[in-house]
Amino acid sequence: MTGESYDRIPCNPNLGDHAAQIAGYTVAEYHNCPVKMAAAHLAAYETYRHDFIGLGPGHAGVAEALGSKLGFPENGTPFVEEFALANTTDLAAFPIPDPLKAGRFPLFLDALDLVTEKVGHEVPIGFVIGGPLSAAYSLRGAEALMKDLYLRPEFVHELLDLCVRSTLPFLKEVAKRGAGIVIVDPVSSGSLISPALFRKFSLPYLKQLIAGIREFTRPPVLHICGDTKKILADMAETGAGGLSLDNAIDLTEAKRQVGSQLLLIGNVNPAESMYRGTAETVRLDVKSCLKKGHDSPKGFMLALGCELPIKTPPENVHALMAAARSYGRYPYSPELFN
Repeated sequence: MTGESYDRIPCNPNLGDHAAQIAGYTVAEYHNCPVKMAAAHLAAYETYRHDFIGLGPGHAGVAEALGSKLGFPENGTPFVEEFALANTTDLAAFPIPDPLKAGRFPLFLDALDLVTEKVGHEVPIGFVIGGPLSAAYSLRGAEALMKDLYLRPEFVHELLDLCVRSTLPFLKEVAKRGAGIVIVDPVSSGSLISPALFRKFSLPYLKQLIAGIREFTRPPVLHICGDTKKILADMAETGAGGLSLDNAIDLTEAKRQVGSQLLLIGNVNPAESMYRGTAETVRLDVKSCLKKGHDSPKGFMLALGCELPIKTPPENVHALMAAARSYGRYPYSPELFN
């Protein structure tokens, strides 16, 4: 990420909520206790010895701080069950949340402190937060927001500005703790909105958010789920320091389009290889990704195309790391290119 030499390409398995099962917690317990959240990531790190620990509230964190209510399945990903703006377009009632008090912001900061204290000197720690359009979805709801893009565009611009201004104070607290920042923005996906809508609504506020982040810490990584082939150049223009690419994107094409501009990250298939596959499936996918991405001009990091499914067999995560250590070592083995 800094452009310096390395012994091997690093690997981020994007563990997310999968870490809970390694420590024997339910996902609901993990999401509602900073001690258990930290313990889960520390247990996972001891188990897999991966190269990047990521935690954070994801795309719903800012919306929760602004009043959306989340549901916490015992062993499933949290979801928005009550949207704060479902029945109103009045933004005046939503002040900027206090980053030390609102929602579960304090919980994530406490968990970050605990993980950093234990292993922050050994491995980079990233903090995962939603992008503006995804935060807006978590406040408004998908159907309402999609209609708003056409029927109430000025309201959407005001809402996105609120999301940016609500996110930055929280990320300043994250930066004080030395963590890197990862922006996840699934609602900006080409699988949901057109490139024209992305450029009109999402891109200006991603730029605004990332410019704000760069004032107090290093550039963040940006991840947008799904097919982003038509907006790769736009994503590179946001000011992000790296692009995390979904497995829907061909790394060779991404390298051709934007590899000379910033770090590329990806993109082992989290469902077909990691969750449904075998150790051999994982090995072949890792080899393919490294073969395509290892020579990207601004660097490459091996990772999953999106978050690891919670119930992924641990042996497949071990296979991921083993393949990364074998094929990703520099100078590269001829076996990588066979």
